[in-house]
Amino acid sequence: MKLGVRAKLFAFSLFLILVVGLLAGSFLEHQRRTSIENRVESELLTVARMAREMITDLDVRSVETIDSLSDRLGAASDSRITVVDSNGWVIGDSELSIDEIPEVENHGKRPEILAAFQSGLGVNRRHSATVDSDLLYVALPYGIPSPAGVVRASVLLADVDKAITELRWSLFIAGVLGLLGATLLSGLAAHIMTRTLRSLINHAKKVSEYSMGAFVVGRDEIQSLAGSFNRLSEELQAQVEIMAWERDRSKAILDCMSEALFALDEQKRIMQVNPAAMDLFSLDQPPLGQLLPEVSGESQLGILVEGASPGRVVSTEFCMEGSGRRCVLARVASPRSGSGCVVVMHDITEIRMMEQFQREFVANASHELRTPVSVIRANTETLLDGAIHDSAMSLKLLNALDRNAQRLVHLVSDLLDLARLDAKQREIKQESLSVEEVVMHIVDILQPLANKKGQAIDLALHEGTRVRGDLQALEQTLLNLLDNAIKYAPDNGKIRISSRLAGSRVQIRVYDNGPGIPEQHRPFLFQRFYRIDPGRSRDVGGTGLGLSIVKNLVEAMGGVVGMEPALPTGSIFWFALPKYRG
Repeated sequence: MKLGVRAKLFAFSLFLILVVGLLAGSFLEHQRRTSIENRVESELLTVARMAREMITDLDVRSVETIDSLSDRLGAASDSRITVVDSNGWVIGDSELSIDEIPEVENHGKRPEILAAFQSGLGVNRRHSATVDSDLLYVALPYGIPSPAGVVRASVLLADVDKAITELRWSLFIAGVLGLLGATLLSGLAAHIMTRTLRSLINHAKKVSEYSMGAFVVGRDEIQSLAGSFNRLSEELQAQVEIMAWERDRSKAILDCMSEALFALDEQKRIMQVNPAAMDLFSLDQPPLGQLLPEVSGESQLGILVEGASPGRVVSTEFCMEGSGRRCVLARVASPRSGSGCVVVMHDITEIRMMEQFQREFVANASHELRTPVSVIRANTETLLDGAIHDSAMSLKLLNALDRNAQRLVHLVSDLLDLARLDAKQREIKQESLSVEEVVMHIVDILQPLANKKGQAIDLALHEGTRVRGDLQALEQTLLNLLDNAIKYAPDNGKIRISSRLAGSRVQIRVYDNGPGIPEQHRPFLFQRFYRIDPGRSRDVGGTGLGLSIVKNLVEAMGGVVGMEPALPTGSIFWFALPKYRG
């Protein structure tokens, strides 16, 4: 049978009313049942507490006394009172006679009894086959200081079921009355709605015939209208999906770009920005509608944008001053058609720093190699010119040759170590190492040098501490730090090596009471060939690479390294390695 819109609306309204009524009734029944059970549980808890207090106050806790008390409490509270000893045996029950109690099975495994012993309160609901009804149990332990047993109060939930049955009948009667009223209202509403719907169908028919060439006919008015609108929306939906796909693709590309991007309109105001641009200029919100120079604070960007012409790409490089100097390469491109432009900025700070570092490294390495080579060559020429026959002069020149040859060996060795570390060619093992054993070994090696200067090396090591790292790398690290401390500490100075736990790491500290390091030099101490006083460093035989090697070795072992001043004078060089967890 073919139903019209009015009949369908009427039938649907009735169905909806029935469904809502059933859901509301189920919800109210659940809420009412929960409320009643919570109240019953609260009352049972009060009864159980009263019973516990009365049992606790008994001078004699015999089965006869407790059972008699249980009978009185059960009669007064209209509930069943059961008393269980610490072994789970029933020693009192308001529903059982004194003769029946010994025949009752052990209650120690009942859920509420176990919960009372374990947490101080046991609540359980379960069906009783004896009375064919649900019962609610509340159990509390009694006895001080350790529980001597459990007192349990229980009650039939038949009253709850009775109240719920009454509620169901009330809801049913109310639902029938509501359904009758809703039937009249839904019939009136269906009549009014279909009158307005006919006018809407006529308009949709005209639009559909104009755009699609045919009006869609359905089984009723709504389906005819829906068919027309569906055909109208198909083309629109296809266009929207294409636009959404293009938008998502563009957004994904912009979000993944490491370069900062600003899209500007014809008035050179920002209309789009990507996350990299916000990070570059430390922006909290997209600066839409603002001028680019106002956001960046760089006038060169304004000049670059104003000078952009359609179809051309112009670029400039500038450095931003702020929390840290950052070099930026900016490019501006304007489309051949349309207005506006796109500004793309590359953060080239690391590139410029690496270029500067490479230049300085080559210059420093060349200088460090050239100096001993020049001395060796000059002394060799002097010896060949005849000084070899002068024993005093030749001895002096040979000593100079030996010192500079050793300096070359140390420099080349350090350079090779750094090269292997940079190329990841040096194998770093991860094994358990005793801090105390490694420190003592390095101290034994360098103790003669300290003795020549009258220096004392004190140890303050955390006993039994073990770290995870490479033995040779740890020894080389300690050797470099302790050697520096001996070199720069004064004669008769103090040197101290200590270790301590710092969370999941072990920190090893090397202290000396030398002249210390000025604050402006501290951030650059671990750079290659960096010297505070080049003349003094060369006098004591330094290559300028030791601390850089220390930093690379410690980081290769998964640690961190640093320096801090010592008071009143001196320096503390420290490094921290992961603690070994065996």
